[in-house]
This record gives sequence, structure tokens and C-alpha cells, in this order.
Amino acid sequence: MLELKDVSLIFNASTVHEKKALDHFSLTIEDGDFITIIGSNGAGKSTLLNAIAGTLEIDEGSIFMDQKDITFMPEHKRANFIGRLFQDPLKGTAPHMSVEENLGLAFCRGKKYNPLSKAIRKKDRPLFKEVLKPLELGLEERLNTQVGLLSGGQRQALTLCMATIVTPKLLLLDEHTAALDAKTSEQVMNITQKIVETHHITTLMITHNIALALKYGNKTLVMNDGKISFMLEGEERKKMSVEKLIQLYSQKTDQMFADRALL
Repeated sequence: MLELKDVSLIFNASTVHEKKALDHFSLTIEDGDFITIIGSNGAGKSTLLNAIAGTLEIDEGSIFMDQKDITFMPEHKRANFIGRLFQDPLKGTAPHMSVEENLGLAFCRGKKYNPLSKAIRKKDRPLFKEVLKPLELGLEERLNTQVGLLSGGQRQALTLCMATIVTPKLLLLDEHTAALDAKTSEQVMNITQKIVETHHITTLMITHNIALALKYGNKTLVMNDGKISFMLEGEERKKMSVEKLIQLYSQKTDQMFADRALL
């Protein structure tokens, strides 16, 4: 489904601050995979998602989607088949526009009509309510509410709906619950899993929380210094605990996790 072949990306090349954020990185992601990604700060996790989304141009290697080379495809064209959420609930929405208007713009993704002039159409409103109702946040009754007035959890859940209202081939989640309190984070994660499973969306999710990384998805990718340190899947992953994973990481990398909120 998605394949990265020998991908490298270097920041500040040929300077004293040179940093190889991705170092000959290769990975094959199968259709329907839900891969959680962990690693210490600077491991290359967000850079990986930026490279896949087209936000950053890679220096070496190739990226393929469904066997089509998208290495040099611009970010706005990849957005037609890649959905993305960020850590900050303020990203991904227009705060001065209504819930309905935000969903309307997202629904226009990949459509041929002008999204600015025809974002809101009467026949689309029942769909918007249908999409929002499973969230159980009451947003289906607040279509005219400005998004800036929503709580962080409501806004992140809305952003998730916006990213998937037109089912993407790939969903990229960059610590999308990290800025939320524990209860809201769990709620958004449950919503995430329901949407991913219902629509069979291939997903990559970065998290600093090892417990979350092992609870959700079918594979866990551990990164270090722009490379894959190891991948957990199947029975090995099912039997893995937070403590064992930290110990395995230390054995594989000769380093200790030094990040926040790992447990």
C-alpha cells in the first residue's frame, strides 16, 4: 500500500548542525495496518510523517503509494488521499468558521467544484450530522457553532471527522491526543479506533505514551536516530509490556527513553 525505499532527509546539510533526520529508512505498510510509532525526541517520528505527507522533501530514496511513485508529488495533491491530525487541537480547523463550514470544506477535498463557493450545500447537512453523531459529543446539534468556541477534545474529534469524512487511503496522527487531559484523550482515542476500523483506514500514529502504543493498532514501530530500531507485531506485541519494551529499547539502542509521558 505505502512503501518507503531507502529514504534519507538531512537538516542543515554540510554545516556543523547537520542532522540526518531519516537515515536510509525503508518500510512497507500493508493495506489496513494501524502502526503506532514511538521513540525518543529527535528519533525522526514527525519527520517521517512530514516526508510521507509531502511537507518535507526527501533528499534520497523513493516513496510509493499503491505502487505509484509519489516522491515528488506536492503536498496539496497528496492531501487528496492522505488525512492528517496534529498535536495542537487548534491546527486543522478554521476557528472563525462554523462546525458545518469546516466539515463542508473538508468534504470538498478531491471534488471538482470550488470549495470556497459551494462548501455548504443543503443535501450535505444530513451527512454532516450522521458523521458527528457517533462522536457522542452533541456536535450534530451545533452545526452553526464557531469551532473556536469548542473545547480541545471536541475540536480534535471534529478534526478527526474532517480528516476522514472523505475516506483517505492513509491517516497520519502526530500525537493527536497529547495536548488533551487523560479522560478526553481516552475518548478521542476510542473515537479514532472506531473510525479507523469502520472505514478500514491504513493509519500511522505517533505517540510518546508506550501504553497507548501497545493498546491500539496491530504493529508498533520503534525509531531511533532516523532509523527503525525494531518492529513489534503478532504474539510478540501482544505479550509485550511497557517495562519490557523500555528494557528492549535500551538493549537495542544503548539508550534510555528520556521523554515525557511514556508510561
